[in-house]
Amino acid sequence: MVTADAGGGGIRLAAPEGHATIESDAAVRVLLLWGRRPGDPTRWHSSAGPETLRKLRTLLGGY
Repeated sequence: MVTADAGGGGIRLAAPEGHATIESDAAVRVLLLWGRRPGDPTRWHSSAGPETLRKLRTLLGGY
């Protein structure tokens, strides 16, 4: 879970909610936070569809 407010921000693990989850290693999670994808697509997988993943990348990329 990524949080941000006037007092600062934070990242912590949270239980998955809903059906869409992304499973990956730590380096891929950092790339996703920067709005990027790893060069090797086998390093992550998701039950989300392409539209949901596009929205997630847009949200995490800050645009």
